[in-house]
Amino acid sequence: MIHTNVCNELKIDHPIFQAGMSGPWFTNAELVAAVSNAGGLGILGCLGHSPESAIAEIRKIRKLTNRPFGVNFVLHRRNDEAFAAALAERVPVFSFFRGDPAESVKRAHEVGAKTIHQVTTVDEARYACEVGVDILIAQGREAGGHMGPVPLFSLLPEVVAVSGTRPVLAAGSIVDGRGLVAALCLGADGVLMGTRFLATPEAPVSANYKQAIVAASDHNATIASEVFDVLWDDPWPGVQVRALQNNFVKRWLGNEEQLKMQRREATARMQHAEQVDNLEELGLLAGMGAARIYDLKPAGQIVSEVVTEAARIMQTLATRVVSDG
Repeated sequence: MIHTNVCNELKIDHPIFQAGMSGPWFTNAELVAAVSNAGGLGILGCLGHSPESAIAEIRKIRKLTNRPFGVNFVLHRRNDEAFAAALAERVPVFSFFRGDPAESVKRAHEVGAKTIHQVTTVDEARYACEVGVDILIAQGREAGGHMGPVPLFSLLPEVVAVSGTRPVLAAGSIVDGRGLVAALCLGADGVLMGTRFLATPEAPVSANYKQAIVAASDHNATIASEVFDVLWDDPWPGVQVRALQNNFVKRWLGNEEQLKMQRREATARMQHAEQVDNLEELGLLAGMGAARIYDLKPAGQIVSEVVTEAARIMQTLATRVVSDG
């Protein structure tokens, strides 16, 4: 069993966190509860949720698990009413991304919740510490969806160095026990995994989307670009979007100005693709770790297998590496 300080702080068994990806498109009560029931921490993405739908999903999670869980808010697009509703529901853990976390952290602490903030630079990490964030996530550019500019294994040690006594989680292309061990060796207290938990029966993405993740053959299967934010007319300063390569990405990569002029037509085309599940014309957000996902597995099984593999690797290392000190 792998147990770290962050487990003690959040009263969970294993330092495995499921990313609070977007909202009803990527996370749901079933996925969150499955991860939490397995001893990790499931997190509901609240981007796109109304106050009513957020409350409904939170209460459904509580029917499916009595273990700790969290909710995630993208701060520069925070629905204030949904945030207030989650506070009123006394969710035990709030995680945040982008934007200034100060006010959100203060309000979460006022209701007794723990706070997590995902950072993509050391400066963001320093500021998060200043405003009292309890736990940091160092997110590398290998991550799926919106991600920052720095590779994980460059960013993580620097975030650990400025975090003080705060636990730090690692995010970006981590899908197995090897990734957990590597993160622990660089000072992390645990890992946040997104793409790995999309390839599960519980995740609300389509079956074809899940199979596309499994079919990703190498790190070139994904690409980071501004194409999707241009399409959505919703820039996220300082970050890009990593997704599986398909015809949509290939068509518009390097042609972003033309996409701006044809946004209405491109949006209609993508909406039609959603209706018929045409993967070549959709935004299939995924991290570079997709290349190391070989099958669909229940979310709880993933938590168990990652921890078991990590423990086995650490035992093997103890026999392979001898210190003379």
